[in-house]
Amino acid sequence: MIQLTNLSKEFDSLTAVSDLSLEIPRGEIYGLIGPNGAGKTTTIRMACGLLTPTRGTVCVSGINVLKEPERAQQHIGYLSDFFSVYENLKVWEYLDYFAHAYKMTEINIRDRITEVISQTGLEVKRGAAIRGLSRGMKQRLGIARAIIHQPSILLLDEPASGLDPKARFDLRQLLRSLSDQGTTILVSSHILTELEGFCTSIGIMEKGRLLRSGRVEEISASGSERFIHIEWIGEYAATVKSVLAQHNKVVKSQVGSTEGMLEFIGDDEGLATLLSALVRAGVRMLSFKEKKQSVEDIYLKISHHEVM
Repeated sequence: MIQLTNLSKEFDSLTAVSDLSLEIPRGEIYGLIGPNGAGKTTTIRMACGLLTPTRGTVCVSGINVLKEPERAQQHIGYLSDFFSVYENLKVWEYLDYFAHAYKMTEINIRDRITEVISQTGLEVKRGAAIRGLSRGMKQRLGIARAIIHQPSILLLDEPASGLDPKARFDLRQLLRSLSDQGTTILVSSHILTELEGFCTSIGIMEKGRLLRSGRVEEISASGSERFIHIEWIGEYAATVKSVLAQHNKVVKSQVGSTEGMLEFIGDDEGLATLLSALVRAGVRMLSFKEKKQSVEDIYLKISHHEVM
């Protein structure tokens, strides 16, 4: 649904995006993560046709964005990091304006406005003037405008900016729902927790380059080490340390009075053997659980922490 091929963008001596190639299939929620200045916004602006690449091509739904921009726009919903609204309009008037701009069928516009207002939690603000909305409410309105024409592709640049925790939760639920309906979503953020738990794939960008890209579970499992959290009852810290020190698959460990964390490089059979060894040593085990890597863990592991 989204295909970026050898995409580069240069501003004088600065290369904002360098030779980026990326394919995002239908229904994916793809999180583009990285520090400010990594090239995320430039990439999204090229994907929706607002910036012309120095080199490379952009296709959405099989349409070349540069060659057929108007046709491509019918498939794209876009929300920039910073956007303006027409403050003299009411909420429903603003959405009505953009519904007509997207040439939606007149008979469907009223019902679609009601549906989108409900989806984005703007029911109580339907007839309110935009100039009186809070920043968070304006952000919801921007999202409503981006999806008013039911695009098959949604490009969101820092969409959770200005939203309170409840609104961020609602946003994640909305994006999951749209994904289930077949919408392909590209969302950027430098706040990693915003993308936790709902992105199906991620890309890590730094200094205009894509360092790693793939499904979350594949990237999480790409390392050889596994992180195991253990807990026990009683004064067995010394015994636990001794057992871990004797096991050749334990490469690092931190042991407290009743819990510990260890890095393990073996398979499930090796983990079972380690657990058995702890029990045979008399340790009264309470918990023995693998800690899956979060998006933040993955980023910190892969990133060089460089900015342009």
